[in-house]
Amino acid sequence: MVKRSLHIEYFEFETCNGLSEELKGLVAEADSNLKNAYAPYSNFKVSAVCKLSNGEVIKGTNQENGAYPSGLCAERVAIFAAKSQFPDENVDKIVITTAQSSTEPVSPCGACRQVLIEYEITQNQPIELTIKSGDSKVWQFKSIGDILPFAFDGEFLKEKG
Repeated sequence: MVKRSLHIEYFEFETCNGLSEELKGLVAEADSNLKNAYAPYSNFKVSAVCKLSNGEVIKGTNQENGAYPSGLCAERVAIFAAKSQFPDENVDKIVITTAQSSTEPVSPCGACRQVLIEYEITQNQPIELTIKSGDSKVWQFKSIGDILPFAFDGEFLKEKG
């Protein structure tokens, strides 16, 4: 038996003040976009903003449905829209905010992590992730891989040999 450990590095900011001007602007856009979330059942509003390599900014919000599996998280709404509208552009950054205040940011669910890592792997370039919940601290990760170690990669599905 071999015991191993995993170290994840990220940056924590007490407020948005420590962020670059570009990221401050993206966080502000994500926060402003929270009003477009459709969350009548959970009242848990989430917004995501993707910044593409061509400078385009694509927004998404969570969209709930009375038949819960039919809804979609903000992260997936934003990245699916980005890759549908600009299939040849890389996603450089994604900023995710929630309306609820907490001491620490709420991180993406497992399904969203898997979708985000798929695009990161496919574009062969990290997607920088910034998350904030209400007036919480801000966490910044240099790669989606930082929040999904041991990710399932579509390469596992391809026949070898």
